[in-house]
Amino acid sequence: MRRSGGRRTAAVLAVLALATACHPAAATTLMRTGAHGAPVRDLQARLTQLGLFRHSPTGSYTTDTATALRTFQKEAGLPPTGEFTTADRSALLSRTRKPEDGELDPRNSDRDAPSTAPPRTGNGL
Repeated sequence: MRRSGGRRTAAVLAVLALATACHPAAATTLMRTGAHGAPVRDLQARLTQLGLFRHSPTGSYTTDTATALRTFQKEAGLPPTGEFTTADRSALLSRTRKPEDGELDPRNSDRDAPSTAPPRTGNGL
């Protein structure tokens, strides 16, 4: 008599689904000290919105950026590594809005203070 493998396969898939839900994939590092460019400037502007990065965005991921990010990570209940990960991005996007041009490059605006506007949809990090 031959047994059906359907039930066994379903049970294995159920166990795998439960294991994945309980142990999500590890966060992937997106940026760390030494990175530079528009993504760093966006990160710095979003940290400024939260009052954590107290400089104009430079686009250079320095120790000041890592320190501000570490503070954010602690407040968000994330591992305080100072490296920007996929988990950090999700948490940051849910707490900030897309930076305006003047926030990304203060030379385009006479306003250096962080905005207090509510978050908007369409975050682009």
